[in-house]
Amino acid sequence: MSKIRNHYSESFKLQVLSDYYANGSHSKATAKKWNIPHCNLYRWLEASCENEKKVVSLQPETKNGLIMQDNQPTIQELQQQVLSLQKSLELERLRVIAYERLIEIVKKEDGIDLLKKGGAKQ
Repeated sequence: MSKIRNHYSESFKLQVLSDYYANGSHSKATAKKWNIPHCNLYRWLEASCENEKKVVSLQPETKNGLIMQDNQPTIQELQQQVLSLQKSLELERLRVIAYERLIEIVKKEDGIDLLKKGGAKQ
């Protein structure tokens, strides 16, 4: 019984290689994701390194330094996201103040300095 050989187009190979480089995942994971044999991906990687004509872009396409995506968020969505992040930041600042106050109270009442390292020489 002979093996069935799959012939992949150059555009498909470049798509797989681009995905491999962009995600930084392991070659076996990329091969599994694209449902191709790992040995094929390995050969394509070797060939792309040897042949300078096959250039795989590591960065998404940009126009004037902005990433071009099909689903760009609107200004209103971005403003809501900024407000949400500002609120989260303020809550974290309050949490830090609360922890600092807690450390002061423990030091004052129990005489335990939580900021000192346990094994440090005194």
